[in-house]
Amino acid sequence: MKLRKILALLLLLISVNAANAQYENFEDNRNNSRSASRSDWFWQHIVFGGNIGFSLGTNVTAVEVNPCIGYRFNRYVNAGVIFTYEYYKNSYYDYDNSIFGGGVYAECYPIECLTIHAEAQYLNFKDYYNRSYGNDVQRTWDMPVLVGAGYRKMISDVVSVNIMLLFNINNTSALSNNVYGSNPIVRMNILF
Repeated sequence: MKLRKILALLLLLISVNAANAQYENFEDNRNNSRSASRSDWFWQHIVFGGNIGFSLGTNVTAVEVNPCIGYRFNRYVNAGVIFTYEYYKNSYYDYDNSIFGGGVYAECYPIECLTIHAEAQYLNFKDYYNRSYGNDVQRTWDMPVLVGAGYRKMISDVVSVNIMLLFNINNTSALSNNVYGSNPIVRMNILF
């Protein structure tokens, strides 16, 4: 388990290091004047976005909000932090859960229509699986490590929509309190 966490961290560090090696001058790409200040230049590299999801049914309600903020190193790589809040309620089983936490992510775009994504999160949730009968439900932590790829559609020069198929590589049969359940995970996000 520790080896997987270390490998995921190394993957993220390699992505950031590759971004520095491929650095491009975005000032020319965005038609900025030479008189632009350093703070203007910095803010032009910041990306915002995330995803919002919900599911409403007869017995099930699920809401997910994942905002993110990152830094665009060049047109091929961005990395940053992601925040997570999920609410899940199943009235048939009298089950509800609020999941919250955060993590880091990195995305690479080897060609314009392809996204390669990796993220590691640290999430807190109610652990219904490991409680004893009659005891209160305790909150616990999970560290999903998601990697995958997907389709990227550019809407404008700086806005993109990504549809990705992700796999939790920290999903083991011994980890009964896995937040994401079974693989694969389909995710759609918007970055601007």
